[in-house]
Amino acid sequence: MFRPFRFLGSLAVAVPLLIAIAGVLAWGTIYEARFGTAAVQRFVYQSWWFQGLLGFLVVNLAAAALERYPWQRRHLPFVLAHIGIISILIGGIIGGRFGVDGQMIIPEGETSSTLQQSRNVLVVHQPNPGIHREFSTQFEATAWNHQPHALFEVPLADRTVQLVVDRYYPNSVRQEEISDGADAEKNPAVHLILSHEEQSDDLWLFARDPDRFGVRWGEAHILFLEPESERQFNQLLGRQKSDPSDRGIVDLEFPDLGVRRQIPVPAKMNVPSTIEGTPYRITFKQYFPDFSLSEKGPVNRSDQPNNPAVAFTLSGPEGTDVHLLFALHPEFPELHGRQHKIHVHPSYLHAAESSLPPNSIALLHTPAGKLMAVLTGAGAAGERKEIDPVEVGKIYTHPALGAQFQIETFYPRARRVEFFTNRDDEVRQEAIHLMGSGGEKTAQAWLSLRESAEFALGGHPLVVEYRPATREMPFSVKLLDFRKIDYPGIEMAAGFESDVELTDPERGVTLKRKITMNNPLKYRGYSLFQSSYVQGPVETTVLSVRNDPGTPLVYGGFLIVLVGVITLFLSRRESPEAT
Repeated sequence: MFRPFRFLGSLAVAVPLLIAIAGVLAWGTIYEARFGTAAVQRFVYQSWWFQGLLGFLVVNLAAAALERYPWQRRHLPFVLAHIGIISILIGGIIGGRFGVDGQMIIPEGETSSTLQQSRNVLVVHQPNPGIHREFSTQFEATAWNHQPHALFEVPLADRTVQLVVDRYYPNSVRQEEISDGADAEKNPAVHLILSHEEQSDDLWLFARDPDRFGVRWGEAHILFLEPESERQFNQLLGRQKSDPSDRGIVDLEFPDLGVRRQIPVPAKMNVPSTIEGTPYRITFKQYFPDFSLSEKGPVNRSDQPNNPAVAFTLSGPEGTDVHLLFALHPEFPELHGRQHKIHVHPSYLHAAESSLPPNSIALLHTPAGKLMAVLTGAGAAGERKEIDPVEVGKIYTHPALGAQFQIETFYPRARRVEFFTNRDDEVRQEAIHLMGSGGEKTAQAWLSLRESAEFALGGHPLVVEYRPATREMPFSVKLLDFRKIDYPGIEMAAGFESDVELTDPERGVTLKRKITMNNPLKYRGYSLFQSSYVQGPVETTVLSVRNDPGTPLVYGGFLIVLVGVITLFLSRRESPEAT
């Protein structure tokens, strides 16, 4: 009756199949050593062809069991072992195909329902007129040659734009070459050497780059500034005080509309106002002269503009986005990688930008083209020292901090060329080189993971983003408080803890839990583990999220195999041959 299964359950099929699976596992071990665990999971163990091999093994085991039908009592251990192994394999296949695995990245005090998955996508969007395309990528599979030549076609209303990824670096290093460009636009840059006790660093600062004009180095603020007016120059020198009643200006640039608006922060909050020449409305929520994050959330430490920040919402046809901008920390939105629906470049301008923070080494590029320095001590009334002029190659010492600095190179018209190199083939810091063409226009850009670039290929510019794929969860998680616990006496983390509030609107459930490294939050089949954290002005937790629907079958299979082993042991003891 079961002769059709005889061939499938025979050794002629089982042995080559097992050899093939063993060969794949051996290759997977080599692949993991070269490309990392995430890559081998994605392109070997969770691939359709490997799970197809496992499925064929399931059929082979089932055929071998059915070949002995009708079963007798002595066949019970054999049947149980086969059923258990089949259950384990099917559970693994279900988990690989339908399981969910990713991360939730949540800043303290904020709520998220978005899961960042392990696979990456290339997102192409044009907010106006509303074009959005998402392409799945598998560049890691070609990591050994670094030239995937992957083609993506984006159909627009009047033409088709072609995007080609011609280089992929799994573990990239961002590098730059800086030279003196006599015929280039004015772009002041300094190469600075810093040293204090056993610590030493060298860095490039660019006065006109909002992301590269300053850094925090130990207790010191290292700045390179170019005053735009005599008034601002005097403020930086401490000769003219800022007006504390000035709340600053929010600068909004809409690239798709070719519109830029500057909106003063009003005294009255929560009043929506239309942004002229756009379909958008802005609503200011809160102004912080001296922002600080306490256990109760954002607060003001004082009425002095020591750390100005403004919170507002931007609403339009695409939806509503929440923004929190800092005048002295323009890089803050980039640190947390929050996704926004509306394509806008926001910045916050405040008079406090013209006052120097405590413990600073501020280099000033004066209108006369000279370099001078202002060194400030601790506290608002700290000692100030001016060095005019600052000589290239000479070593100076901060009187309060003891830190030494030296200008190695100064370029009034610096030319900067950015490029990427690759360390090795382990998937750690991914980057791609993207080339776009539309008609007679072309564009190119390097993109690291979670970065975006604008491609001007005629008409409205395209925004291209390389990021992890996302998935909306059936619940949201709010980070109430995050704690990093250090080993006594050293700044090495012994553990992380996150106090979270989980809200499920569909079921009307709200839970408050503490998630630690060995104590996950489990809800609706999802397990939320404490994975890591991100330091910054606001601490951010990283939660690993897993949902494996095949887990019950895997656990059940192990129990069945265990029962089969016990049954085999007992049957051998009852057998006359065993005595």
